[in-house]
Amino acid sequence: MTALLYLENAYLKEMEATIIEVGKEIDGQQRWLLVLDKTIFYPRGGGQATDQGFLFTDTWKGKVGQVLLKEGKILHYMEGDQPPPAGTLVKGTLDWNRRYLNMRLHSAGHVVDFALYLLGYSPSPLMPFKGEHEKKPVIYYQGTIEKDFQEELEKKANELVAQDLPFSFRLVDTQELERETIYLQPGLPTNKPLRLLTLKGVGSVADGGTQVKSTSEVGHISILPIEQKDGVTLVRYRIN
Repeated sequence: MTALLYLENAYLKEMEATIIEVGKEIDGQQRWLLVLDKTIFYPRGGGQATDQGFLFTDTWKGKVGQVLLKEGKILHYMEGDQPPPAGTLVKGTLDWNRRYLNMRLHSAGHVVDFALYLLGYSPSPLMPFKGEHEKKPVIYYQGTIEKDFQEELEKKANELVAQDLPFSFRLVDTQELERETIYLQPGLPTNKPLRLLTLKGVGSVADGGTQVKSTSEVGHISILPIEQKDGVTLVRYRIN
């Protein structure tokens, strides 16, 4: 229903789109729900935070406070006055600083994971099954290692950053993901498109979020003390 411009070009900051549906939600405060024919706004999911920004016309402006994917629809949760009706052409602008930080955090998680792969720790004995790439980013791995690999992982991750390796991607079906990826994590979403994300010279994984163009954009990665408990390894990181 909505063309996902953020998957085609994560660096788009502005757009024009047509409203195709207007809804209303009252949940402590009045919020309007807009569905558009296309969007640059990333809906929260896959461990990546929602985009924010503004939609507006010559006579109306609303803040996009949250974007979610529900029942196959990209819902833009609007704060402000009643929006114009379906069929209206609107303009949109991203909170770019927020988006770009989210992109860097998300790509940093992949750099960390690729570094673990190059070290020979992933996908076995450490199999990634969930990532959170927001204020306190962490990657969860099924399995443990009886050694402290924090310093080793940080060194390898920043070697990849220093090499300025390009990321590339293309939309593929599940069968191609199974053939081409170095691993296919369990529980992949079935309600949104997935891409084959490739780090040049390293390998490919499944991905559905926004990414920077190259590892150098991520910045320095710090690996925090690694936690292992109940058969699960938590790799926490931050970027500078």
